[in-house]
Amino acid sequence: MSSENNRVENEIKLWMSKEEKLKFLFQNSPPIERSFGIEKLKFFKMLLFKYKKTKSVDEKITLRFLKHEYNKLSRQVYPNIIERLLNEAISAVVFERIDKRDYVRDLESNKKTLEEQLIKSGFHEAYGKVLEHIQEQQLNFSVPVSYHISENERLEHSLQFVKDAQGAYQFDGFRSSLDTDSSPSSRSTHYFKNEKSESFNATEAYEMLAGRAVLKSGTWKQFNFYDKDLNDNYRMHEFPEAYGYNVSNALRAIPLKYDGYETFESLADSLKKGRREEAVLLIQGREMKVFLEANPRFKTLTFYNDRMQKVSFTEIKNGCKISPLLKPQQNIETQTAKKSHHM
Repeated sequence: MSSENNRVENEIKLWMSKEEKLKFLFQNSPPIERSFGIEKLKFFKMLLFKYKKTKSVDEKITLRFLKHEYNKLSRQVYPNIIERLLNEAISAVVFERIDKRDYVRDLESNKKTLEEQLIKSGFHEAYGKVLEHIQEQQLNFSVPVSYHISENERLEHSLQFVKDAQGAYQFDGFRSSLDTDSSPSSRSTHYFKNEKSESFNATEAYEMLAGRAVLKSGTWKQFNFYDKDLNDNYRMHEFPEAYGYNVSNALRAIPLKYDGYETFESLADSLKKGRREEAVLLIQGREMKVFLEANPRFKTLTFYNDRMQKVSFTEIKNGCKISPLLKPQQNIETQTAKKSHHM
């Protein structure tokens, strides 16, 4: 195990960083050194407990030095041997009854929070791998998740986790990369930060990397694939409600065939999530199958034919690049006519 993977060493480094910051903040406080010594003794005792069953040679060596440092610090904080022995006896009882119990409780709470975040983000299948990394007590780690969306589309995610100053793991976010044969790019990638104010899930990440707009908290968001920030992430086009785009109104403006209010609302909701959806238009008595996307920038809809070629509404009305749907009876009659012709 390298020093980078030495969990005991990693935790000590975190503590030292936190201690340095706190000492700077309270540098004018005379009793600060003894207070830190008491807290550090508790911290060392917890490390000795957490990693006592480690099989790593490096960690075992680090623990031996840690035990030596613990005894040395204990003599400094409690120079009187009677006071030191009394404190050791009391701290042992407190550790068993409170500190160890609180540690286990906090760890389980942290795991539950991470699981809930992964479920919300659409990555629950990665939770098992996350638990494995937590067991190893790494400072930060990533978990890969990849799959094919279709024959020509592959989506790769890298979930990022970091350990904060309190020792809890945080789901920082995920970098997604979409490889596709279609526009706007053969490979598009972006880091989706997991924030309380706003976060994206795996499905929304795919739709946005595919070039579509997603409605989030009343604002349409769509990547600008021609503009990146310093972190190599796409900047966003944002179209708030005041911009004036309403996807339901855009649907009402076309000759859409649908079965009732619920079907219409289901289609509108799906478009708000950034999906490309199949629909049927009634053009001069003919049923024309198309695929729709929300287009907030131009306050309209984007149309595709069954070959996923972008078409205009004028081309649809004129029957260009669009094949009309044949009803079952019409299809049978057409096939019968063809057979008769060849007989």
